[in-house]
Amino acid sequence: MKQHFQQIDIVKGLAIVAVLLLHSLTREELVGSYAIFHIWQAVPLFMVTMGLNLGLSYSSKTLHFHHLYTAHYFQKKGLRILLPLLLLYGIALVAGYTWQRLYGQNVYTLGWENFIGVLPVSGKGNYFITLLLQSVLLLPLIGYCYFRWPARTLLVLVLLEVVFLLTAYRIAFFNEDRYLYDAAFFRYLSAIALGLWLSTIVSSEKNTGKWILVLIGLGSAVLLYGQLYLGLLLPYIRPEWQAQVALTFPFAALLVYLFILLFPQQSDNKVLGMMAETGKASYHIFLVQVLYFGLVPQNTNTYLNLGICLFAGYFFYYTETALAKRVFK
Repeated sequence: MKQHFQQIDIVKGLAIVAVLLLHSLTREELVGSYAIFHIWQAVPLFMVTMGLNLGLSYSSKTLHFHHLYTAHYFQKKGLRILLPLLLLYGIALVAGYTWQRLYGQNVYTLGWENFIGVLPVSGKGNYFITLLLQSVLLLPLIGYCYFRWPARTLLVLVLLEVVFLLTAYRIAFFNEDRYLYDAAFFRYLSAIALGLWLSTIVSSEKNTGKWILVLIGLGSAVLLYGQLYLGLLLPYIRPEWQAQVALTFPFAALLVYLFILLFPQQSDNKVLGMMAETGKASYHIFLVQVLYFGLVPQNTNTYLNLGICLFAGYFFYYTETALAKRVFK
């Protein structure tokens, strides 16, 4: 049985709050608050925890390849990922129509991208939805390979990411359609690899891997500071994504590890429980904020953004979960 770490839910809860802040604050506010070390780590934290959860899920299983893509697996992922997305598609269509009638603004984003995760009313961060859809197909294979050839799998994941980044930099198609580049799961393979490695570290009594993670995490922190404040640029990597590459993801992995060390695996503390609940609802909150930022002006009050998205997102999580349990018993 998979071991449950409340700390992972807490990390996801903090990460979704960071997403909302990232989409609410100005660049000047983010730079001035050294957000490169916290708020800007939101997506890397999600991707590292994705790999960590994968590692913890598969660690107690003896798998054969034909066990990976079963009807039960797709049903479970359909309920967890696809059903909330489809429901929000419908909500977005109604919200877009209502908004157009009230304010005379056409806020729809309709096109072929809707088939790969772009909401009919799309705001900031929509690419992450497409990342999740790709993860449904890729994560089982990655987990299967890791628990048969751990070292080689980690190495291949990192190399595949590097090859993709260097190749995509030269492909004109990605300049014409930036969304496909932004939403490419291959950009985050090393973050998944770090999460898998972290799943081994947290279940091991050896200290060697832990100290290596600390060292490379601190090295990544230095690189992140250099990128944002000293103008350091990596060659052949798109400028807007310099802070989310294989050389910087170890800092996010270190943050996740520190949270696992600092917080209890299970706690009755109300604040920690609230953050963990927020983490469990993070996908629904994320969906709601994509729609929300597709409607509201860019300069909306930060506290208003947080309040509306967190409340509406948790309400959506609660009602959708209850509906799914009742309909799909």
